[in-house]
Amino acid sequence: MAVNVHFTGQTSDNLSRIELLAWINRTLLSDFKKVEELCTGAAYCQLMDVLFPGCISIKRVKYCTNVEHDFLSNLRMFQNALVQLKVDRSVPIERLAKGRFQDNFEFLQWFKKFFDANYDGKEYDPQAARNHVPMGYGTPNTLRPSQKLNTGSSGGLGAAMKRAGSNGSTSRLQAAGKGGKNTVSEQKAWEKISTLASNIDDLTVKIQDAEISREYYYKKLVMIEKLINENTEDEQDAFCSKVKEIMYATE
Repeated sequence: MAVNVHFTGQTSDNLSRIELLAWINRTLLSDFKKVEELCTGAAYCQLMDVLFPGCISIKRVKYCTNVEHDFLSNLRMFQNALVQLKVDRSVPIERLAKGRFQDNFEFLQWFKKFFDANYDGKEYDPQAARNHVPMGYGTPNTLRPSQKLNTGSSGGLGAAMKRAGSNGSTSRLQAAGKGGKNTVSEQKAWEKISTLASNIDDLTVKIQDAEISREYYYKKLVMIEKLINENTEDEQDAFCSKVKEIMYATE
């Protein structure tokens, strides 16, 4: 029987989105870049398998997808598992599947509490459990270039590079080139491309994080402004004026 957790987002011990995402990727050896990408539902399904083995048919989970009907399928399996375990928590499937930050962040906060309350510390190999399928947002065809080199796909020059590096030989890499004429310099060029692609990915994530933070704090400021404008108490006028002065300052 699962331990139920009643969660309120107002507690001070909640983890940040960065900490939560790091926990997900560390536990599942996954490659989620943003909290919003947990809309796939795959992480929740496999984490339930960690807690309660067999409660979900993990072979049916779509681990690497960017298709909404796959999100819905995964999230419904997750919801059914909670129902079977008599967990008193409904999953906002439709909202999570839309990939909005706040919905996914708040639900992830609850699930981390639920996981901690039910985890017994047993060892678990997440990659073996999902048959070494990559887990993240997208598919092998839509993953970013730096991710494609690590998907274990049998085709393409990226896979040939990975295999060549694993046995210290360039013979397979040469076979992947046009007419078998690939050279060491071409291998280095591909490695440089992979590094640059990875750097682009990192910068993209940082930009997205900055935009999320900007939107989050802008909403907070709007709420503060609304409260100040609604306040008509005489003793608060001086304080409110100073707050507005800070808010509207251009320097």
